[in-house]
Amino acid sequence: MKKKDDTLNIFLYHDIVIETHPEVYDPAEDTFLLLETLHIDSNDTILELGTGCGIIALDCACKGTHTICTDINPFAVQLTRRNIERNLLLLRGSMEIRQGNLFSVIHEKELFNVIIFNPPYLPTKKQEKVGGWFDIATDGGQDGLRVTKRFIQGLKKHLLNNGRAYFIFSSLSNRLTLEHYLKNEKLSSWIVARRKFEGEELDVYCVSPAD
Repeated sequence: MKKKDDTLNIFLYHDIVIETHPEVYDPAEDTFLLLETLHIDSNDTILELGTGCGIIALDCACKGTHTICTDINPFAVQLTRRNIERNLLLLRGSMEIRQGNLFSVIHEKELFNVIIFNPPYLPTKKQEKVGGWFDIATDGGQDGLRVTKRFIQGLKKHLLNNGRAYFIFSSLSNRLTLEHYLKNEKLSSWIVARRKFEGEELDVYCVSPAD
């Protein structure tokens, strides 16, 4: 799936050249599970939150979509800009990166067919935190759903009526709590992919506004 060059901090995903950075979450099993699961049409408008190195947003833009991605981490924003430049000739659509927390840099009238998020989902106690950008990329609070809850609460403001959102859920968190959040926001949901990894099971949820 990927060919890595450790000396340059660069790897190849299909034809996309991706540079990584020590202060930015490296693409991992959850990233590639999302990439394999997404159903994207060339005329879709895409929003990816917490883009990291930009690999998911780039893959979408290479398929012809208009893609906006965000990240709170300034290192991730700079890195994604470099990765856009590296892959300009592959882009059949457009791609824009904005620095901000979740939906904070998305204008009120900006609506999307598809919204994508690989949230920080690890249940984390205070003594487990290491500090810095690593925590922000992985720390889901004590129940693992702190950031996912905020994502779910903001979805309907920016999702078209016939749109859909994809996000990662870990079995380390409480599924009933997640489904309670989804029900409160009147969102229909279903699991479109599931994969077991060491110590946990990851699900890709697809959600849409309930009829």
